[in-house]
Amino acid sequence: MIWYHRYGAETIAFLVAWTGHDRDMRSNGKPTVGVLADDLTSAADGAGPFVMRGHGAWVGRGRLPRQESDVIAVDSGSRSVPEAEVAERVARLIAQLASRDVLYKTVDSTLRGHVRMELDATFRASGRKRLVFAPVFPAAGRTTVGGVQLVGGIPVSETAYGRDPVHPARHSVLADLLPPSIANVVMLDATTQDELDAQVAALPDPEATLWVGSPGMAVALARRLAPTATGAPAAAAGGGPGDILIVIGSANPRSHRQADQVEGASGVTLLRSPGQREDDPAPLLRGIARDGADRLRARAFAALIATGGDTMEAILDLLEVREFEILHELEPGFPLGRAWLDDGRALLLAMKAGGFGDEDTLRRAVTRLRHAAPRSEVVLP
Repeated sequence: MIWYHRYGAETIAFLVAWTGHDRDMRSNGKPTVGVLADDLTSAADGAGPFVMRGHGAWVGRGRLPRQESDVIAVDSGSRSVPEAEVAERVARLIAQLASRDVLYKTVDSTLRGHVRMELDATFRASGRKRLVFAPVFPAAGRTTVGGVQLVGGIPVSETAYGRDPVHPARHSVLADLLPPSIANVVMLDATTQDELDAQVAALPDPEATLWVGSPGMAVALARRLAPTATGAPAAAAGGGPGDILIVIGSANPRSHRQADQVEGASGVTLLRSPGQREDDPAPLLRGIARDGADRLRARAFAALIATGGDTMEAILDLLEVREFEILHELEPGFPLGRAWLDDGRALLLAMKAGGFGDEDTLRRAVTRLRHAAPRSEVVLP
């Protein structure tokens, strides 16, 4: 059965009364959370909201990180692999995460990637009884109305995302992406984060659910599981304020407008791909990633900011970084992490999707990194 919901206050009150209350799933009040994503930015911004509410979080690339943590997020890299490899890859990783109290599968808020195939394989291997599907991300203008995913009020497949040369959005109707093999599905309509938060809070049995969504879902789940915001703990980053390398690998025009705002800024080195979309962007991506990695090896940058999950992935591949810690969110959907390079240097990593944010997003990120604490410690405002 497929349920389709936009909960009102009376329905929420009924469901909360029916379930009694949101019980702690661990004695310390911090349930363990497993996040499976199809690209790196989704893995990082899937963990970020939990960090802002007092959870520790680590991200692994293609594998579970070695460090145990409240939140474990894994980038399967499945968005960019052939369809024949998708099911086995995501099923293997979700099976390793299935013992966590809460399971969250990210999907792109513009519905790009192998969504239907991933939902089928993930649900089968998760051991969960119900799937809740809500790719809404109001902070970025992605809403769901009548089961249709909208960007700026336009069905996503009719926007520029539908013409993406690498990962086009081919569907706008959520039901078109649901595998027939999953019988118990709840799809959520929402146009604001508060609406989504209320609906997620009302649904019973979070442990029996495979939660599926974009950063809006991560925010709603974090608020349900940790109702009191604590802010991210101060973390010794080992780098402190210093020079920042920004790599714009996305052709999204918004990324390039953001880059214009930091061009020539003191202490900022900016690399960017051409603004026009290419039929085969892979050679350009390899080139800019190689340039970025070479600069990071040769010079002690304190931070790397990258736009586009493929961009950060390519650079980290060259640096042989397989896992990193999430420290903070510069903004919702713009997480800050910390990795260690082979020579022992710590490097701050900030990443976001190419089309995310307003024209001042990168400028604000640079400002926040500039106002970090002395070199022994980074405490962002």
